[in-house]
Amino acid sequence: MARPVKYSANFRRREFDCHDGTAVPARADELLEDLCRRYLQPLRRAFGPTQVLSGFRTPAHNAAVGGALLSQHLGPPSVTGIAADVRCARGRPADWHRLVDELGPGGLGLYDGFIHVDNRTGPPARWTG
Repeated sequence: MARPVKYSANFRRREFDCHDGTAVPARADELLEDLCRRYLQPLRRAFGPTQVLSGFRTPAHNAAVGGALLSQHLGPPSVTGIAADVRCARGRPADWHRLVDELGPGGLGLYDGFIHVDNRTGPPARWTG
């Protein structure tokens, strides 16, 4: 079966590739499609074009950028979900955070200039950076 080129109407697989040049592994496709459809597409509808700052990360790249040891950016099998750090064309991070929080993601972080959203399973996690 061919891998999807697009996870949703406005998000392509390559946007989530690791910054070290590693492509998103096939094992993360289903989770990334879920992340895009449930959280990123609604965010884009409300606040315009949404840039993926960081999606999938290899363990080496995650360590190099100071990511959490079990960051959701690693995807399966290391963790139960997948993550994206995003910035929207309009609004403020607090606005983006508020909208996504209403959609009930597993993990949601508010930072200066972007938000983190993930679809982990288990108890929800919320934080500010």
